Amino acid sequence: MAVGKTASDRNEIHRILIISQDTEMVRVWEELFAQRNCRVFSVATAREGVTSARVLSPALILLDVEMPDDERLELCRELRATTDGALLMIDSSIKNPDLLEYHRAGVDETLSASISPMALLIKSLTWLARQEWLVPRRQSAGSLT
Repeated sequence: MAVGKTASDRNEIHRILIISQDTEMVRVWEELFAQRNCRVFSVATAREGVTSARVLSPALILLDVEMPDDERLELCRELRATTDGALLMIDSSIKNPDLLEYHRAGVDETLSASISPMALLIKSLTWLARQEWLVPRRQSAGSLT
């Protein structure tokens, strides 16, 4: 059990935010997550994503937006500032040499756009499970004693 979690926290459904303009894939992901008792919220723009992340404080954010790297890096930083939840970025350009920059901006994992919906679900559920055992990003390990 994670530090500071109560019984009611453990029963809470995970909130997942999907930021994507691909309505077909969003529908597939929503259905898969709903089958796993997750509450899914989806938006189509970066601005809506930041606003929604602030309001929802999701346990997981799936980011699937095409934009210039500098704008996407800034978006990742803004999203990371809103939540301790996992941030998974779906990237269509596998040749991206700046994976380290995305990691520094708060992305937990970069996934290929060709990932199957089931593989994405498994990765997402793994990140959700991992969070229950990790110290929140904004809480230092020293403050746990």
